[in-house]
Amino acid sequence: MNKMARVHKYLVLFLLVAGLLWVSPSEAQNYPSRQIQFVVPFPPGGAADIFWRSAGDALSKHLGVPVAIVNKPGGGGVVGVSSVVNSKPDGYNIAGATSDGLNITPLFNRDMPFDITKDLTYIAKMTMFIQCIAVRTESPFKTLDDLLAFAKANPKKLKAGTPGVGTHPFMAVHMLNDDAKLQITPVPLAGGGAIVPNVLGGHVDVGFISIPPIKAQVAAGKMRILAILGEKRHPVYPDIPTAVEKGYKKTIVQTGIGIVGPKGLPPAVIKKWQEVAQATLKEPSTLEAVKKFDFVLDYKTGEEFKKELLKEMEYFKRLMAQVEATK
Repeated sequence: MNKMARVHKYLVLFLLVAGLLWVSPSEAQNYPSRQIQFVVPFPPGGAADIFWRSAGDALSKHLGVPVAIVNKPGGGGVVGVSSVVNSKPDGYNIAGATSDGLNITPLFNRDMPFDITKDLTYIAKMTMFIQCIAVRTESPFKTLDDLLAFAKANPKKLKAGTPGVGTHPFMAVHMLNDDAKLQITPVPLAGGGAIVPNVLGGHVDVGFISIPPIKAQVAAGKMRILAILGEKRHPVYPDIPTAVEKGYKKTIVQTGIGIVGPKGLPPAVIKKWQEVAQATLKEPSTLEAVKKFDFVLDYKTGEEFKKELLKEMEYFKRLMAQVEATK
C-alpha cells in the first residue's frame, strides 16, 4: 500500500469514528426525543438503587420521555459506569453513580477501564446517605463501646459485613480500625442488600451499611443501630450516638449519589439534566422517599461534585497506604 493510499485509509477511519461520536447541535438542542437508559451500577436493594427507583417517575416527568432504570452491577460500580463511559455522548445513556464507586474503587482495581478525571462528564450530585454500624437484635453488643471492647480484646475475630471492596462501608471498617487502633475484619458481600440476611443469619457479627437497606429491619426490631457514621446525630435516630462523639473523629462516612455521563456530553444536555435534577429533588414523591429512607438532600453541580470526590480520594489513598504498611 503506497503512502497516499494509507493516508486515505486512515482519513476514512477517522471520519467514521468522528461520525459515530459527534452529536449535532440541533440534536442536542432537541434533547431528549426518546427513551433514556439510566444505569444503576449496583444490585437491587442497596441505597443507590432505592433512591433512583424512587426518583425514576420524577425524572421521566421532567425529561418528558421514559427513563428506564437498569441495574448493571459488578466491580464496585465499574461495570455499570463503564457501559456509560463507552456509549455515544448524546445523553441517552446516563449513570446514577455513588461517590465510593468513583473515588475508592479505583484504589483497589488496578485494571480500571476508565479514568474518573478524564472519561466522565460530572452532571450533578443529588443526595447522600449516612453509613452506620448495626447488629442483629440478639447480638451481645448493645452499644458501640461493647463492640469495640470485644474487638480490642479479640484482634481480627470480629467480622464486619460490607457491600463490597471499594465501597464506603468497606473503607469505614479501615477508618474505624485506624481511629480506634483495632483489627476488625471487613467481609465484602454482594452489595448493600446482601448485608441484611448475613447479619440476621449470624454469618457476620456486625454490618457496616447505609441506613436505607436496614430501615425496615430496625423498625421491626430485628436489627439495632449502634452508631451513626455522620458528622452529627441522625434526625430520625436522635438517641443513637455518632462515632465522632465517642472520640473517633476520623470515622465519618457519608456517601454521595450523583449523575454522570460519558465524556463529551454537549452543554445543552448537561444543562437539561441539571434542571431536571433540581426539579426532581423538589417533587413530593422524591421528598417522601428521602424522608422514608433517611437520605439527605445535597445538590451540587457536576464540577462541585467532582472536586469533592477528588478531595476524598486523596484521604483514602493515604489511609490505604497506612493499611498496607501495617500488613
